[in-house]
Amino acid sequence: MKKMNSAYRLQVIKEVATRKRLVEQGDPMACHISQLLDERSQASPLAEKHFSGCHYDAQVGGWVSNFWDAK
Repeated sequence: MKKMNSAYRLQVIKEVATRKRLVEQGDPMACHISQLLDERSQASPLAEKHFSGCHYDAQVGGWVSNFWDAK
């Protein structure tokens, strides 16, 4: 595993400490915003877009032509 850059590591530690402090102090707005940011970062980046003649198939793991099933 590659070692983290020291500046990035310091930023991660700072964010964790800030988040922990916000949760402990119980500021409702700060907790709500933190929760929204966490949910957004954990949400799947898959866009529900439909391109002309294609659709996303989760079983295949990619975009599939709509014409393949046409008879």
